[in-house]
Amino acid sequence: MNDNPPSALLHESSLDSERFGLRVFRVRAAEVDGGRLFKEILAREVDVAIVRLPAGSGSQLQRLGRYGMHPIHADTLVYYRVPLADREPQPLRNDDLLFAEATADDAGELKALVSGTFDGYVSHYHANPRLDPALILAGYAQWAAGYLAGEDQGRITWVARRNGVIVAFACCHHDEQQQECEGVLYGVHPDHAGGGIYGDLIRYTQTQYRARGYQTMTVSTQIWNLAVQKVWGREGFVLDCAYDTFHINAMLSAGDALVDRELVFTPDQVAQFAAVTGDTNAVHLDDEAAQRAGFDSRISHGMLAGSELSRIFGTEIPGIGTLFLRSEMVFLKPIYPRRIYNLKVRYPPALRGYVPAVATVHEQAGDLCLLSYSDLLKRE
Repeated sequence: MNDNPPSALLHESSLDSERFGLRVFRVRAAEVDGGRLFKEILAREVDVAIVRLPAGSGSQLQRLGRYGMHPIHADTLVYYRVPLADREPQPLRNDDLLFAEATADDAGELKALVSGTFDGYVSHYHANPRLDPALILAGYAQWAAGYLAGEDQGRITWVARRNGVIVAFACCHHDEQQQECEGVLYGVHPDHAGGGIYGDLIRYTQTQYRARGYQTMTVSTQIWNLAVQKVWGREGFVLDCAYDTFHINAMLSAGDALVDRELVFTPDQVAQFAAVTGDTNAVHLDDEAAQRAGFDSRISHGMLAGSELSRIFGTEIPGIGTLFLRSEMVFLKPIYPRRIYNLKVRYPPALRGYVPAVATVHEQAGDLCLLSYSDLLKRE
């Protein structure tokens, strides 16, 4: 199965998926149709969608909130650009640094340096409560390792050594056809920060790519990271564009599907629910009235399906003592009495003391009728 078909809006991030144990997909675009994005999230059973849009255009994702998938604004990423051909980089400040292209032999030392450098650094991943901070930090080390020489022709890592020890690194990406390059990830060991080494990383990579004939270089960071932006400004970079990052926690394949069964409501159950609740709307009790309203026949109360979920949560899984903290139910198609549906309830890993549950009700043809997100408290 191809997880990234050519016409897809979303593309799976295999590294993120493997690291977090979730199906993580990404998209970066000038604009995104919220309806199409929702359908693709459903079809591909996405757990986390990471969406980057031009800053200020997040309203394109508002439609997802109607379906219980509320976008989390995770960061604003700013991009700076410098024309390499028009500006000669300044000389390095630290003449005791020895720069070299990193190799596979440097992997262990580089990973340790990255972990120390980015410990406490806040990225867009940290805005998502579903992602383990320890795994986020490990991801930076894995990311940097992927830029070692020989791993990818378009990637390279330079390291700066002082007294034989790596004290700084620069992971870069380049496109020979476009004659463009990007400083992807820079870092300086905390014990060596403040002495102009970061600026030397910028100058060195500029010099290298300029000598190789590249025309432009870009760098990016979170908008709050002002210190590096000041350095970039001094080295000739100018602000070029900005993107907002959003995380959408659909959680459609996370955790175990501990409930997976047929669901059928009878007309008697619908009538009893109407009597108990007082909701005697004719569309629930009379076929002709329902047909005049545009349905095939009478329809079940939406909250009848919600009551079935309440029964499952309180008596089966998690079981006795379970309380609702929050529930959001989205009805996409009516649920008809006598018809057979499939009910599935997944339980992603517990989060901050509560048990999350994601429930779906599908027609036999496969169309989604109900999508429900619940937060549950299990009392012993």
